Amino acid sequence: MATATIDPHLIGIATELPRSVHSTEELLAAGRGHLSDKLETMLGSLGVEKRHSVLANYPDVLFRGAEPERGIAVVDLAVRAARKCLARADIPVATIGLVLGVSSSPGRLVPSLVCDMFARMPELPRTAHNLSIEYMGCSAMAKAVDTARWYLTCNPGKRVLVCFAEATTPLSPPLPGFYSHFSEVGLDERQDTVNVMHGFLFADAAVAMVLGAEGDGPSFGPVANLTNDLPEDAELGTVPDGGSDIPVVDGRRAYTLSPLVTPRGAFYARETVRMALKEESCELASPADASVLLMHTGSVRILNALCKGFGVDPDDEVVVSSYRVLRDYGNTLGCSVPLMLAEPVYRPAGQGILVAFGLSFGCGVFTMTVPEGGWAP
Repeated sequence: MATATIDPHLIGIATELPRSVHSTEELLAAGRGHLSDKLETMLGSLGVEKRHSVLANYPDVLFRGAEPERGIAVVDLAVRAARKCLARADIPVATIGLVLGVSSSPGRLVPSLVCDMFARMPELPRTAHNLSIEYMGCSAMAKAVDTARWYLTCNPGKRVLVCFAEATTPLSPPLPGFYSHFSEVGLDERQDTVNVMHGFLFADAAVAMVLGAEGDGPSFGPVANLTNDLPEDAELGTVPDGGSDIPVVDGRRAYTLSPLVTPRGAFYARETVRMALKEESCELASPADASVLLMHTGSVRILNALCKGFGVDPDDEVVVSSYRVLRDYGNTLGCSVPLMLAEPVYRPAGQGILVAFGLSFGCGVFTMTVPEGGWAP
């Protein structure tokens, strides 16, 4: 007889943020003389009001050529989040059978984030399995939930510790020149504008969660995945250098971004949600029926496009967490959807939808079932 697949239950969740936090107004003030009026307006309308950085002097690094002063290492963010999460979950640490380290911006390429976590956390069982889920970008939570489903189904009585950690601000290119809006530059200068947007949109954070076969928190249903529907979608956004094809990097690694990201991202989200709604365990007829709709915070433009496609008002309570996390934390890649889950707000009983999509290009969508009586972290 086939074993029924286990839906992971959220037993505990905790966040850790760098102390250094910078408002958009502060960054715009630091960039005066470097930005055209039109570009300033665009940067002020990304939907981000503030962001945290592992760098203590982030504005000066961006615009004044300062040497980066690291306030905290990304692995230390991960470890702090993990320890807070384990304390809140109140479970025997010996029951952790798998530790997932999830990052697209680890502190170093080798050893991986999860191995560095083990080195700093002697309380973790030395015999626990460990796995790195790295460079999956903003769709990482779907991969983590899928992995936990498989592991928990095969290992009764065990739990999974997942730690998402991103430190993207140190990778933002310095901005010593003058920069203009996309509509004001030619194709050969477009990358300069992408570099500026990188400095304003992305930010740093860590979120840890413990997943188990049972618990009082919400459970996560099957994951629907869609990856590279068109082969060329893999080129919508890239970090081409720093790998074995281009091992020598002059300055910070490049980050490219196609103007097609918004429409293609909306397509992936819509199509993958459609697939998820067909799952036998899904009780929803449409995204508009969800008790909560948590969507990756690519930008306010992308969120607005998704709301329109899903037939949900951007001011609706079911999507407020997506806009609020973008506003208060920026785009934190794989940490964005976990940050929404960690918000200290009451979630009513019912079935919600979580949408995690991003470069590579991929999307993962799954349901979240909140038990009777509701739930709050």
